[in-house]
Amino acid sequence: MDADEYGYDKDRFVNLAGEAFDCLICSQVVRFPKECQSCGNMYCGPCIDSWLKKKKECPNRCPISAGSIQPIGKALMRIYNDLDIRCKYYDQCQTVLKIADLEDHEKVCQIPKCENFEICGNRSKKEFLPEVVCDPNCLLLSKIKQSNGDWGAVYKEIKHHLREYNFIDSAPEKSLEKSELNRQNSLTPFGNAGGNNQSGVTNFRWDTQQIGTGIDISEDNARAFLKEGPYMFRTVLGDQGFMSGIHYWELQADPRTENEIKIGVSLKKDFNLNSAFCDYDFGYAYYGLAQLRQGSNATGAPYGKKFKKEGVLQIFLDMNRGVLSFGMNNEPFGPAFKNEALKKGPIYPAISLLHCAGCKLITGKPAPQYFLN
Repeated sequence: MDADEYGYDKDRFVNLAGEAFDCLICSQVVRFPKECQSCGNMYCGPCIDSWLKKKKECPNRCPISAGSIQPIGKALMRIYNDLDIRCKYYDQCQTVLKIADLEDHEKVCQIPKCENFEICGNRSKKEFLPEVVCDPNCLLLSKIKQSNGDWGAVYKEIKHHLREYNFIDSAPEKSLEKSELNRQNSLTPFGNAGGNNQSGVTNFRWDTQQIGTGIDISEDNARAFLKEGPYMFRTVLGDQGFMSGIHYWELQADPRTENEIKIGVSLKKDFNLNSAFCDYDFGYAYYGLAQLRQGSNATGAPYGKKFKKEGVLQIFLDMNRGVLSFGMNNEPFGPAFKNEALKKGPIYPAISLLHCAGCKLITGKPAPQYFLN
């Protein structure tokens, strides 16, 4: 096993007392904790899984039967998730955080912050090196900052930016054609995240830096799939935040799915992604059980039809009116949420997956007319 599949070194914990969370196999503090229902001893998930491949009893010699080794209960998990632990890069990073937030932090800890982090909240991406920025928009912002109030230089940078990212024709022109200018006005300040105000055309992918534990992203960051033992919702967000206008995208069901998905938008991206985004007040979701969820992990109004392993779910966000709607297989379900908060960006597309579930993202299509009416 890799080093990160064993338990956590005890020296990383702040004010940890006793041995209640020690793994009986590696003697470290458990990672992905499981316990034997017979003797009550606790193990790292990878440690005990590897052990059981070779032996048919728990390390304490309890006979193994169906369900005898299980993830720890919810009450104990809450205590475990509240443990204070240092980042594994503690030589460079002095952060102490809850163990529930550790993986999200460590995924990005060593990735430099975007030069405009206080504005965008993102980390830099390799394709923009040597500039330490996250996307073309922050690259433009950095160039504008460097111009030191030289509006001629600002104009040149904006013009170069529009041509570089295919907003205007590459042929030199002293002014933009009216039709081209109208097209630019239909875009939000975040380029592909904007979409067309007339048709809802939107382009984005799942963000591999804003993702819960265990979710696999493939097919050019369009397909998301989770396959794991625990029954905990894990969230992944879109790589762009919508700022204004209307936006349309689809999700194609994955036939391997065993558990219904929560689908919608989040008004925030800084939260525990090993939970469902709609458990919080800032999350708005359609749940594949044919229910709505917002600020609750247990209750929601009936809505639409069931969606799990077949069909295409349609999502439509109208930020002009603050309305989020859904449909399936070209059958509209009607407005799901109407809220002033849905008029203010950034708003991030989001899905939450449970145990064994997934879907494929489809973007770049105009919204059906029944959403636009």
